[in-house]
Formats: sequence, structure tokens, C-alpha cells
Amino acid sequence: MNLIFIGTAGCGKTSLTYTFGEWLREELDARVSYINLDPGVHQLQYITSYDVREIVTVDELLQKGFGPNGAMIRAAEIIEERLSEIVWKVNSIQSDFKLIDTPGQMELFLFRSMGPRFVEEIGRNSTTVAIYIMDPVLSSSPIDLVVSLMLPLITRFRLKIPVVSVVNKSDLREVEQMEKYLMDTDFLRKDLATKDLGIIVDLSMRCIEIIDEFSKNFRVVKVSAKTGEGMSDLYTLIHEAICECGDLM
Repeated sequence: MNLIFIGTAGCGKTSLTYTFGEWLREELDARVSYINLDPGVHQLQYITSYDVREIVTVDELLQKGFGPNGAMIRAAEIIEERLSEIVWKVNSIQSDFKLIDTPGQMELFLFRSMGPRFVEEIGRNSTTVAIYIMDPVLSSSPIDLVVSLMLPLITRFRLKIPVVSVVNKSDLREVEQMEKYLMDTDFLRKDLATKDLGIIVDLSMRCIEIIDEFSKNFRVVKVSAKTGEGMSDLYTLIHEAICECGDLM
């Protein structure tokens, strides 16, 4: 099984990738491989079975005169140019679970063609699920939360695989309010209705309708890459997504 960790910058992708992998090793005695697809990362908590920095690093491109954004974009282009080689190496790894850590800048993987092409190729012969990581710091208001809930749907639309959602950093105080909204979307709607933001509120209401319609069995689990909380729930959620054949976000 391929597990692809994706989310906004700072959401804790690398930490959660490592923590969940270690949980799989300890609790299930599973063979776990770590794959790093982030050419800009400096330090990793895990030992990689494949590291895209063998091909390109952002630091190398910066030294060649690229700016920060240009270096990331060029790195994504180089990765795509050599995608067949990367896919071959990832597919040749023998393990029960391949945990794939994606770039810190989510748009490089999700919105450029490199990410969808990679997912399509590795998913030909293996079950593949994406874990979308929500950052409570970016979901502290009702409207921010609606935006955060739309991103897993967009991820599913772009990657065309089952996507499950987790809230990382479960120890933060913002998570408590998020839970209230997630457990009761009517409560979220009522809170939104009190905001004097005109068309923004109307748009948020329509987004909630879309979330409800296309996420039939939608639920989000709390996890903590720091403490290990919620790893069992995440494992259950992944298997529910597979059983629902993609009907679960």
C-alpha cells in the first residue's frame, strides 16, 4: 500500500509520516519504507528507502542563481522529467507500506502535473491512499475551516484516489472549536450565518453543501505527530476509505 502525505506548509507532514510509520512497525510488525519527494527539505526524521534529493535539491538550484520560488518550480520540473526513473525505484522497494512524504509547498505536488502523474504511475499495481493533513492554526474561524475542508476534496479531484483527512497538532486549543464544527455542520452553518460578510458567507454555505454531498461518510480524525495520538484511528480511516472504493474523503 502507498500512503501519500499531503498538506499545507507547516502542517506536520514529515513528522506525521515518521510517527505513523513507526506505529505501523511497532503495532503491526509491518515492513515500512519511507520515500521523500521534497527536494527542499534539509533534515528528515526517518531513513529513506528513496530520496528525490538524489536527483535534485533546492539548495543546488539556489546556488545556480534561481530565486526561492524559481528553484522549487525548476526542481518540480526536473522531478517530472525523470519521473519514470523515480517511479521505477519506488516500485522496486519491497515493503508492506510505502509512506510518501510530499513537498512542503503543496501546490508543487498537487497543482503541477508532476504529482498526479506520479500517483497514477505508482497506483497501477498498488493500492494508494492520500492522507490530507489539516492544520488547526489555519482553520481557526468558520470560513477558514470551510476552506480547509475543501482542500481534501480538491486533492481527491486532482489525484483521483481515496483521500482521508486528519487534524494534526491535536494538543492545540484551536482543535476543540474545530471538533464542534466538524461534529455538527448545522452548527457551523449557524455560526457562519452570524457573520456580516455578504457573498463570502453565501459561498461558504455552498461549499458546505458540496462537502456534504461528495463526502458521504466524511469524518476527520485527530492525530498528533508529537505524542502519537490517533494513529490507530488513522489506520482504521485508511481501510474504511479503501472499502468505500473512494466514496470516503
